Amino acid sequence: MISPVPNNNSINTVATIVIASLLAAGVAYLAIKHHWGLGIGIAVMSITVPLLLSLFFYIKFSIYLYIFLSIFIGIPLKMNLPVPIGLGVDFAILFTILGHLYKCSEMKDYKSTFIVPMMIPIALWIGWNVFQVVNPIAGSRVAWFFVMRPYVLYPILYFIAYYYFRSIEDIKHLFFFLLLCSYISSVWGVIQNINGYFPFEMDWVYANDAKHLVYISGRWRIFGTLASPAHFGMLMAIIIVAGAVVAYLYKWPSIIVIAFGTIISLPALVWSGTRTGIALVVVITAIIVGLWGNFKIYIAGGIFAFFFIILIITPSNNYHIQRIQSTFAGSEDTSYKEREENRNAMYPWIMKHPMGGGLGSTGVWGVRFSPGTMLANFAPDSGHIRVMVETGWIGYIIYMGIYFTFIWYSLRHTKIWKIKDTKLKVLLLVLFAVLCSFIIVEQAQDVNGILPFSIMLWIFIALLMRVIDHIHDHFQEMELEEHNLKLEHEAKIKEMRIRKTKEYEAKFNQPRH
Repeated sequence: MISPVPNNNSINTVATIVIASLLAAGVAYLAIKHHWGLGIGIAVMSITVPLLLSLFFYIKFSIYLYIFLSIFIGIPLKMNLPVPIGLGVDFAILFTILGHLYKCSEMKDYKSTFIVPMMIPIALWIGWNVFQVVNPIAGSRVAWFFVMRPYVLYPILYFIAYYYFRSIEDIKHLFFFLLLCSYISSVWGVIQNINGYFPFEMDWVYANDAKHLVYISGRWRIFGTLASPAHFGMLMAIIIVAGAVVAYLYKWPSIIVIAFGTIISLPALVWSGTRTGIALVVVITAIIVGLWGNFKIYIAGGIFAFFFIILIITPSNNYHIQRIQSTFAGSEDTSYKEREENRNAMYPWIMKHPMGGGLGSTGVWGVRFSPGTMLANFAPDSGHIRVMVETGWIGYIIYMGIYFTFIWYSLRHTKIWKIKDTKLKVLLLVLFAVLCSFIIVEQAQDVNGILPFSIMLWIFIALLMRVIDHIHDHFQEMELEEHNLKLEHEAKIKEMRIRKTKEYEAKFNQPRH
């Protein structure tokens, strides 16, 4: 009898198991014989090293990872682990940037990455934040190091996302991944509302004296996997409107996921108690409907507005409805008056300091690194005010230049009402509306300095610019098609004239009897 030939795959599998077992035994021996932390360190390194290598070589994967981390990093942060998680994320982003620069050097092509739309305003913003290290009135250079990372490293993700997400399918896949992660966060928030906070979350609330942020009018507000109910509510508002609009782009399995996620996200938005989130729903919807250029969409928007106005003006004893109604109370709201007083008090100081007080000079970072200073006692409740105070009115002009540039670029290069490709139109309007809404929201909340929006902002701008590129190609195809139709029409007319001329000549040249 001939013995069977051993399978190479089986041999490799056995060898792998033997080697892994020996390594595990060796790590266990070191942990027992010397220190338990040594074993954990080796285990962590065995995961970290391959992950860092993947971030270096698989850049597109890293963008997915950063979206995931931006939404779920709040969970380990609340566990108070003795690990610099924030620094780890920033180091990973730096590794991704270095990996892409290495690829550029290999291809000897930096233009495709950096000579792109929005390059000038984003480069100015990065440069101004780097320049803040020499701000003469900054209270702490250490604070600059900790705070500058979202304003220097994160904007570079714009160039990377624009480079790697080129096709509409790439954009759709990334957007669906964002929706999926957000839906999981919404489920987490619903669980918080039903069963209460997890023990580590409650410990985090009391340890950081955050009860006044999550407990209002005798009710606990949910924050999902994020750091605050306000930003959780903003995320829910974005995915509710965006999900409802972009569902058209996907097939039925994805549509079912989006429908289920939207149904879960609606109560999550309400239970977060976030008035900014309610305002976001209105603003994003209004921008999308207003720019759509379709009469049926206008009718649907009008119906939505009618019922929403009824909800706003109808007296109610329900706490959640009252919370929604207070969103539009305007100057009658007490918190709104307090915010306006704080802002008005800072404007004279801002005008006298064109460079501002330095990054990290206000709020929590100011208390930590420059306690006792005037700015450390000032807690900015607005992204606009924080930028003005920390980077000066010059920095604010540069920052707002980013918003105005993408608005101008979008309106100038798209001709929204003439877009015939519905997929392109949907993506354009959703991305454009969300980004425009950030301008309004930053009057009440900090967007650019808080996860997940500090990462989403730059990725969304990159996706918007890439969609505009496709729209430009779409218009060129339309022009070419119209030109070909015109030539075809002219050829038919010419052919008809020639035929009629020949018929006339034949008739004229017939012999007369």
